[in-house]
Amino acid sequence: MTMPRRALLFAAVLLAASAAAVSAFHLAGDESGLVRGVLTAVRERAEAEAEDAARFAVAYHNRNQGAALEFTRVLKSKRQVVTGTLHDLILEAADAGKKSLYRAKVWVKPWEDFKSVVEFRLAGDSESEPEPSVASDEGSGQGVAKLSLEADIIHEEAHLHTIENDGLSSDFASST
Repeated sequence: MTMPRRALLFAAVLLAASAAAVSAFHLAGDESGLVRGVLTAVRERAEAEAEDAARFAVAYHNRNQGAALEFTRVLKSKRQVVTGTLHDLILEAADAGKKSLYRAKVWVKPWEDFKSVVEFRLAGDSESEPEPSVASDEGSGQGVAKLSLEADIIHEEAHLHTIENDGLSSDFASST
């Protein structure tokens, strides 16, 4: 009969010690190290995804234009969540040793194993049209139409996403 009481007492002491350890951890502010670690991991993953998208864009450009650009590095990247992720990149690539800056936009949907270069051009070349980024059927123009459709979809999804976020922001502001 004393055995179950000991087990119950042991369980109560263990529970109290666990609660004290958890509250001491929280009160000591040690979670900031954990948060920094998580943020570092997220940042490193985003940088790796941006580099992967940039390498894909350079390889795609080389294939379609018969070029020999060599990816050097990503200088700036932004991500926009659409149906997937749209990577907006400024990257550096070398052509026969001469480094130049390029702007690339790469749409990625990993769950569909989908990547598409939406735009790839010299960064300072704002006057030129973006090079076609979607494969077409031997000049039938279907690739350009598909590119235009994809751009419209991305624009519309971004607009809807903004409207949804504005609604959430105002809902949150009114509830506080």
